[in-house]
Order: sequence, then structure tokens, then C-alpha cells
Amino acid sequence: MSGPLPPPAVAPINCQPWCAVGDGHPDERTREDQWCFGVEHRVDLSAEATEPLSDGNTQQQYLNTYLLRQANDTAPRVFVGHGGRSGKVATLEEARRFALEILTRVDGFEV
Repeated sequence: MSGPLPPPAVAPINCQPWCAVGDGHPDERTREDQWCFGVEHRVDLSAEATEPLSDGNTQQQYLNTYLLRQANDTAPRVFVGHGGRSGKVATLEEARRFALEILTRVDGFEV
């Protein structure tokens, strides 16, 4: 006698044009697990120490960002993180404002 059958997967979603997978995420079990993720972009942090990896190598610390959208969200969001371990999700407008603040600091050398 076999155990209970797993619940059926949910219907595929219409992936965003920028979704790195693009298959509708049909293997997920719940709608909350269906996420579109865009291509990750990284910027190495040259002033930070390298981090040891489990295989004995080291890796430069970095900031990373990508688009994401959960199946039931009404709009994409932007993830801004540090080293792929931690970060925050912002609306497109919040991310735009933050990017402009960074550019203002860089272009004007403001303190």
C-alpha cells in the first residue's frame, strides 16, 4: 500500500518576458511558489574582504539585483541584495528613487 498522493501542481502562470525560466513554473505545488526571476546583475565590492567558500576558494563580496514577480503580484519588484544572502524587495518606483539617490551621491560627491 502506498502513501497519499502529492497534491496536483497548480496551473502554469504567464511568465514575464524577462523571466529567466519562462516555462510558467508548472512544477510548483502552490500559486505562492510560482515566481518569475530575472537575470541577476552583480557589482563586486573591491573595498570589502573576500569571503571563504566551502570548497576552499574565496569570492569577492558583491551587491546584486534582479527583477522578480510572484504569480499573484500586480507588478514586478526589484531585489537589491548583498552577496545573495540578504536583501530587500522594492517597488519599481522605490528602486528608481534609490538609483537616483546613488547617482546623485556619485555625480555630486555629496556627503
